[in-house]
Amino acid sequence: MKIAFLGNTPSPHQLPLVRELGRRLGEAKAGYVYREALSSERRQMGWGAANSAFAMPLKDHADEVEQVPLLYSGERAFALFRRRAARGLTTLYMSERWFKPGLGMMRLLWPGYFRMAWAFLRCLRNNRFYYFPIGVHAARDFLRMYGLFHGDLRCLFRAPAIAFESRPGGAIVPLREALRAGILPEASIAFAKRFGFAQIPEAHGGKITPCGVWAKLRMWGYFVEPGRGAGGHALPIQHPPRVLWVGRMLDWKRVGDLVRACRPHPDLKRVGVSLDLYGHGPEEVGLRALAVGAENIRFHDFVPVAQVREVMRSHDVYVLPSNAYEGWGAVVSEALEEGMAVLATVESGAGATVLPPENLFSAGDVQALAEKLSRPISACGIGHWNVSAAADALVQFLGSSAAPCEPAPCV
Repeated sequence: MKIAFLGNTPSPHQLPLVRELGRRLGEAKAGYVYREALSSERRQMGWGAANSAFAMPLKDHADEVEQVPLLYSGERAFALFRRRAARGLTTLYMSERWFKPGLGMMRLLWPGYFRMAWAFLRCLRNNRFYYFPIGVHAARDFLRMYGLFHGDLRCLFRAPAIAFESRPGGAIVPLREALRAGILPEASIAFAKRFGFAQIPEAHGGKITPCGVWAKLRMWGYFVEPGRGAGGHALPIQHPPRVLWVGRMLDWKRVGDLVRACRPHPDLKRVGVSLDLYGHGPEEVGLRALAVGAENIRFHDFVPVAQVREVMRSHDVYVLPSNAYEGWGAVVSEALEEGMAVLATVESGAGATVLPPENLFSAGDVQALAEKLSRPISACGIGHWNVSAAADALVQFLGSSAAPCEPAPCV
C-alpha cells in the first residue's frame, strides 16, 4: 500500500475516501485498516461496510501500517506514530474536538487524558507528523491545548481566534494574521469577533503563509459518498420548504428546538414549512408531546444509513440543531451532496466549517432558526468538501517531501 487509513471500525463516513484513493492509485495501493469489527448495533444501522474490499483487520496488516508511506489515522496510536517518525514516514492524525462541553478543559485533570495529550504533542515535534482537525472547533481546541502546554495562560480562558481555508487540507492561521493581510470582508470580521473564527476567501492571493505549529495543521472533515442526482450541486428549493431531520433523538441534538421553530406560534412568522423527523431515541416522547396539534410535523420510523440519502432527495432543507457535542455531523455532508439547503448551528463541526455564515444559528436560538426558515435559504452545495478534493489533498501529501518549519508556541 501507498496510503492507509487506520480507524476503530469500518465507517461509511471514511470508506468513500479510501475507495476514491483506490480508484486513483490502484486498489492495492490504498487500504482501510480497522481495529474492531462492526458491532451488531452498527450493522442494524446499515453500516455494512465490513465487506468492502478496502476494509482489513489490523491484526492481519499491522506490518503494512508500520511501513506504508502515508498513514492517516483516526486512532490515537501515538507509539505507532513515533515508530513511523523514526523511519521518516509521514503520518496524519485526525480527530474531533478535544474539549467538548461538560468537562471541557477539565479533561486534562484526568491523568490518562493528560498523558495522551502530552504523547500527541511529542509526536508534533517530528517534521513528518501533521494534525488534521475535523472541523474548526477541533482546531481551536488543539491550539488552546498547545498554547497552555507552552505556557500561554490566556488559553485557560479562551481558545485562540483563527482564520481557515474551507477545504480539505486547507491552511489555518491566527485571525490577526488574516486581518493584517486584509483578506477578510467586513461581514467575516464581524462574525469572527463574535465567534472566534472566520473562513478565508478563496481568492486570497497567497497572502497567508502558516509557520511554526500552524504549518502542522490542515483542515479536515468526513467525506461521504457523492450524491446520485445533484452530485453535490445545490437544487431549487420548493416553497414552502420541506424540512428534514434524521438521527437518534438525544438531548444534545436539540431536536426540540427544530420542532418549536416549525410548529404554529403567534409570535413567530411562518411560511408553512413541513417537518419530517426520522428516528427514535430517549427524547421521542417529549418531542411528540411538543408537536401535538402541529399537523405540519410528522414522525417517521428509523431508516438505515443506506436509505437516508433517498429520503433527502424528497426534501428541500436539512436542519442540524445540535449543540457543541456534535463533533462534525456527517449528515450535513450527505444533505449537501444531495443538493439540499442546510441550516446548522455554529457549534457543530460541519456547520461551522462548511456552511456560509448566513446558514448558521446558535444552538438553542429558536427565534433565529424560525426566522431563517421563514425566508429564502442559501443553497451552497458541497463545494470543496467532497471525496475528490480530499483525495487530492492526500495524494499531494504522498508526493510531497517538503517539511514544515519547527513548531512554535501558540500566542
